[in-house]
Amino acid sequence: MNRQRAFWLMFLVTASWGASYMWMKIALISVAPLFLVGLRFTTAFLATIVVFARVLKRPNRGEVLASFILGTLLFGIFAFVMVGLQHTEASTAGFLLSTTTVFVAIFESIVEKRLPRVSTVITTIVVVAGLYLLIANGASLKLNPYALLCLACAAIYAVYIMTSDTLSKKHLVTFSVSIWQLGVAGVEGLIFGGLLDGITLPKSTSQWGAVLALGLICSAFGFVAQTQSQQYLTPDTVGLIYSLEPIFSAFFAFLTLGEVLSIQQYFGTAIIFFSVVASELIKARFPQSES
Repeated sequence: MNRQRAFWLMFLVTASWGASYMWMKIALISVAPLFLVGLRFTTAFLATIVVFARVLKRPNRGEVLASFILGTLLFGIFAFVMVGLQHTEASTAGFLLSTTTVFVAIFESIVEKRLPRVSTVITTIVVVAGLYLLIANGASLKLNPYALLCLACAAIYAVYIMTSDTLSKKHLVTFSVSIWQLGVAGVEGLIFGGLLDGITLPKSTSQWGAVLALGLICSAFGFVAQTQSQQYLTPDTVGLIYSLEPIFSAFFAFLTLGEVLSIQQYFGTAIIFFSVVASELIKARFPQSES
């Protein structure tokens, strides 16, 4: 795999996550939030175990630690998502959850002890403006204590991206780790979900289908592919690609629910998309100055 293929693979991953919101909405009708996190990641783990049984290796001590760290971060991300979305207006939650690219830029500058690239700063500011137009649609953001959980989720996901990058440089993010992390998140979800809300299962075919889609497409494919592709991409690039998720979410809402964007939202979509593309073109054109 090279950088270009990794970019488009991460692009497909983000598209799958854009579709996850409609499946979560269906599954949450009868499944408690934290238990749903456990179900989706356990499903993903079991599926990948079956598919990759021949190449899956027993993890060493370093890989066990990496799997536990990344898996716990995954559980934290989706635990905050579930609780935050239930008590925060959709526009506010959507905007705050999409600020991951801002946190990545901040955390990367702290870890590397240098100011972010000029192109990254400009792109991040423009992307945030586009996200506001797309998700909030120009409306005022209404903050409450639960909205902070959405902001925390964006920060945790940025930590996940940075941690994955750091562990990758230490050669600890192996293909096996990308699978074992799903098992860690799944077990933690089932344990905490079971203790807090009891065992809750889907009650219809559509709800089971939503859980399977979340597990197989959004989790098994999504996080295994992200972990592998991130070895060829910088954290700020991953964060910017992630900012495309609301665009895919709006696209799937249009296909399934017939929701149509306003002119302002279309403008926000264009800003986000072309900002991400421009950022990648700059890095490809000036790899030395942007490294």
